[in-house]
Amino acid sequence: MRNSIISKKLKYGSLATAFTIAFVAFVIIFNVIFTALAEKYMWYIDMTEKQVFSLSEEAKDVMSDITEEVNIYFASEPDVLLTGVYSDYTRYVYTTAIQLQEEFPNINVECVDVVKNPSFFHEFYNTSATAIDPYSVIVESNGEIRVFSIAAFFTCDDNTDLSTAWAYNGEKRLISGIMQVTQTDSPKVVFTTQHGESLDGAVSLGVVFSENGYEVQTADLAKDELPADCRVLVIYNPMYDFIGAEAEDQAKNEIEKIDKFLDNYGCLIVFCDPEYVGNLTNLNELLEEWGIAFTANTTVRDYGNSMSVDGYTIVAQYVPDTMGGSIYSDLNTLATPPKTLIRKATPINILWELKETLGGTRIVSPVLTSYDSSELVVNGVPEETGSYNVVAVARESRIVDNEYYYSYVMAVGSPTFAGDGYINSGAFANEDIIAATMKATGRERVLAVLNYKPFDKGSITITTAEAMKLTAAMTLIIPIIITICGAVVLIRRKHS
Repeated sequence: MRNSIISKKLKYGSLATAFTIAFVAFVIIFNVIFTALAEKYMWYIDMTEKQVFSLSEEAKDVMSDITEEVNIYFASEPDVLLTGVYSDYTRYVYTTAIQLQEEFPNINVECVDVVKNPSFFHEFYNTSATAIDPYSVIVESNGEIRVFSIAAFFTCDDNTDLSTAWAYNGEKRLISGIMQVTQTDSPKVVFTTQHGESLDGAVSLGVVFSENGYEVQTADLAKDELPADCRVLVIYNPMYDFIGAEAEDQAKNEIEKIDKFLDNYGCLIVFCDPEYVGNLTNLNELLEEWGIAFTANTTVRDYGNSMSVDGYTIVAQYVPDTMGGSIYSDLNTLATPPKTLIRKATPINILWELKETLGGTRIVSPVLTSYDSSELVVNGVPEETGSYNVVAVARESRIVDNEYYYSYVMAVGSPTFAGDGYINSGAFANEDIIAATMKATGRERVLAVLNYKPFDKGSITITTAEAMKLTAAMTLIIPIIITICGAVVLIRRKHS
């Protein structure tokens, strides 16, 4: 009997041990297989607050009209993009590309190691001066090519240091590249010339327009006609006036051309320097018809809300609940909106808020103002204190065939607002204001609807309901599996 008991213990103990070993082995093998499949087929749940790893509905909407075949090439293998040295960055872009491929049949994603197969990329070297390294991304369609570095897909505090990235801008950058290689009739933005405009300082502004789907051009309005598909006309820091009614040949009347452009539902953006405002008699008269007036030889200074010792680089104040404030409504909803800067701005007077015209109804509103602590400096002498408009917008609405159509005039009190230093810095919202203006004023769909996605601050953000579901799953599923396994063992023992 003793031997029989020992034999049964050994039998059942061996079975239990074997079952335990088999179960642990099964779990390990299952994890290895599932992890491999998850990496290959991107089986992930995006639990980031801004859905950084998920293709937005806005992106899908913009892509829905693109029917041309598009190839997206990565210069590294998938395992390098997902788990390599720079995978903290490359996996974002690769994930977005794969989701585009899954969503749209005309998008093809291919990974080719540039080190192992450099000949594959020869045609891209021949058509682009941009160097191709293992972290390059190439967008191609019908021979049109755009090459991007991995840093181009992120918003950084320091554009030369990828480790300072604080937001992912991959959707916009990737779809911008796709639009550039597939669209031949992009809406145009035209910068005026021949009035002393300092366009060298507007390079970053032109890049913002280009990234939002516009084709950037220049024009001498005394000689050139504006293209029919021009959506935005930019006057950037003119030193001399525009030709008006005094023109002997009316074909050279620049003010009339601007006026006709606005009648055709265009958008005019004027950046003026207080030093030269007094020279712009004809342009100022046009702006006054829209309820906007620059103040010559006058600058806004605010020591209390400034980013410079001299008080002239002021932090602008957002104005909610107005037509102008609606342009950047997304910024107004943030608990701590980013700063918007403007230096040596001339104040902008709003002559009237609402006016009926022969064409329709015009309303005028501030977009950005200075704080109450600011003061006016007139010809170098400080005078009154108060809040002053530094960016303003006027909108004319007309009803055609029971639909509303709009024309816009935006006045900016200093060209520095769109200067390289402020637009290129991820710390300030100047670029966001400009992009939001494109979205609000453009009749064509532009990529301003695609926003960057800030990274989460180390924590997973989920709703209470989602947390309860996950807790229930983790609490119940594993014990249920163990209980079932235990029941199977118990039943087998009783029937042995």
